[in-house]
Amino acid sequence: MAPKNHVPKPRPRAVRRAQLAARKSIRLVVADSQAIDRGGLVGMLEDEADFEVVGEAATVEETLLECRALKPDVLVLSLNLPDQKNQPAIPALRAELPDLKIVALSERGADNCLVLNPPSRRLGVPAPKIACIIGIDCLQLAVTQGAMATLRRSADPEDLFRAVRAVVEGHAWYDPTTTGGLMNAEQRDRNAHQLSTRELEVAAMISEGQSNKEISTSLQISEPTVKKHVGRILEKLGLADRLQAGLFLARNPAIFKSRPTES
Repeated sequence: MAPKNHVPKPRPRAVRRAQLAARKSIRLVVADSQAIDRGGLVGMLEDEADFEVVGEAATVEETLLECRALKPDVLVLSLNLPDQKNQPAIPALRAELPDLKIVALSERGADNCLVLNPPSRRLGVPAPKIACIIGIDCLQLAVTQGAMATLRRSADPEDLFRAVRAVVEGHAWYDPTTTGGLMNAEQRDRNAHQLSTRELEVAAMISEGQSNKEISTSLQISEPTVKKHVGRILEKLGLADRLQAGLFLARNPAIFKSRPTES
């Protein structure tokens, strides 16, 4: 039996919630195209003592209007928003609100991501180094566009809370898969410096969708020579095939600013 004057110690989570409640509320806007998913995010976030969800959005336009009017501390942005054909959501938002702090949430969980788990891997076939047709993971792309934090939809809710609090304090917070992917991207950028002058010329034409025959005619070299250059480009950039090369190069024009080596 406990002593008469015994006061039970508060649980660690209760102590943390009390400490957080004493802080100024972190004002959030949540953007997700799926109403049920959006409601789940809002419910989880509002359960935290220091969070206040001040707005919700289902499209890029709604997100822009909400963030412009409400000036949230953080935008929790799902990458599944519609109407991103002309311009991705993050660049569109940052063009008008450059100081907006964004936590990017992937459309799929890690197990269903075509980059992390390509179909060939599921069938037991060795996967190419880059399996996604766009040649880059959506969360890696979000970082390059200005997101301060990234999270897989399959992550633990506590990680979402950590990410929000980190960006409020001015810190980046990336999930492990994004961090690893960014390191690989840095290596690929370094490898791009190994492309010769001729290989850069061929790469530029690949990014424009030109065939080996068209490249051969433009550069006045034989098709076997073009094929040889294409093979070297794939090897140096760690790409699997010509389709991935074309899409990757089109989405990464900075490669053509690399200082070439002489062939």
